[in-house]
Amino acid sequence: FYRDIEMKIIIPARKGSKGLPFKNRKLFKYTADDIPINMYDSVHVATDDHEIAKLAESYDFNILPRPRKVSNDTASTKALMEYALENIELDNKDETIVMLYLTYPERSWSEVEDAIAEFARSGSDSLLCRKEIKTSPFLVLKEEKNGRGSQLFYHDLYRRQDYPKCFEISHYISIFRASSLPELNNNMYNSNTFFLKIEKDIIDVDTKKDLNKINGKRS
Repeated sequence: FYRDIEMKIIIPARKGSKGLPFKNRKLFKYTADDIPINMYDSVHVATDDHEIAKLAESYDFNILPRPRKVSNDTASTKALMEYALENIELDNKDETIVMLYLTYPERSWSEVEDAIAEFARSGSDSLLCRKEIKTSPFLVLKEEKNGRGSQLFYHDLYRRQDYPKCFEISHYISIFRASSLPELNNNMYNSNTFFLKIEKDIIDVDTKKDLNKINGKRS
């Protein structure tokens, strides 16, 4: 079905990483190997790393040089997507953009296909994923000075069954219409975003321990 949808796949892959140095180099193959070969022309790798650029070339992916202004620690995902859409030739202004972070090596292409189908059905501006939380935000306080704390938002609820059901957002799969990007926040969602539930536990690789877990599962 998705072959009939005009779409681009963007893979953010910057060089820098504090938790696990050069982690995107280590993780690139997991995402790249999972993309069907007939989709390679639609893939754009946004990177400031020449080693990742070489890897992308080996798959015949398109390379989008990533300047420092959208490669540093303070650059938002939205800023990168704005830069990408300014430098990628789109087929139309409403083209579907699928963003795949390399830090989710357990993500399968069938999950991406399911997300694209759900996005098409939902009629939303964008799609992100959601996962269950272990602690309700209604039990969380902002740390203040001198051992004090303040509520993130006011409430006087004390029974757990009265807490609104909440979830944590995840960029496991991120999809949006090119024309809707100005309306999204820096985390790529707004009030019309569809949040796709992820049933399994997912690892967002940020440390060597995370990577070892992934390699252990695949060995």
